[in-house]
Amino acid sequence: MSLNILELKSLSSKTKKLVFILHGYGADANDLFSIANYWQRFLPDVHFCVPNAPNVCQVNASGFEWFDLMQTNNDQIRKETMISLDKLDKCITTKLVELKLELKDLILVGFSQGTMMSIQYAIRQKVNIAGVLGYSGKIYDYNLFDKELKSKPRIKLFHGNGDEIVPIEEMYKSNDFLEQKGFVVDYHVYEGLGHSISPDGLSEGLNFIKSL
Repeated sequence: MSLNILELKSLSSKTKKLVFILHGYGADANDLFSIANYWQRFLPDVHFCVPNAPNVCQVNASGFEWFDLMQTNNDQIRKETMISLDKLDKCITTKLVELKLELKDLILVGFSQGTMMSIQYAIRQKVNIAGVLGYSGKIYDYNLFDKELKSKPRIKLFHGNGDEIVPIEEMYKSNDFLEQKGFVVDYHVYEGLGHSISPDGLSEGLNFIKSL
């Protein structure tokens, strides 16, 4: 498999959905694996995968990155993004085949840079995945989005209005852009929340997944 991942197998005899949870810049799979542990008890038919991004983070050698946010060369950022997307695609495809599932059974959950990757991965597929759940994130490259847009899955965005890393205005901009493109998208804002996931956000994210 192309990426190192942590997994939680479904608790039932029949796996119906695959959820990939993508971490943010400088983090790793362990940071978000607790989400899979929490959600699993309510989603017994779901198989969870939490991968490490493929590159060691430039500012935190103990963490990983999907692309280098410290990079100022946009062409290099796009190149790194595409390489990471291809590796993620191979990983997801392998797991879907293994579980006898299809893209329509896939849900992507992202935090921060993981949200950026989740959105970009989803829209480049030939058919809609089940949905994208994004925490504290945004669309990173609008030109790349337009270039690769092939499908329009459901998207739910969660954001704190106290986010000092990804300002909430970036989420609003992404939401408006997606609406203009004809996506079924909505968002929820948490008062005073910074760059993190709140307990309420986990509960509402769970409800979104259950609705898919």
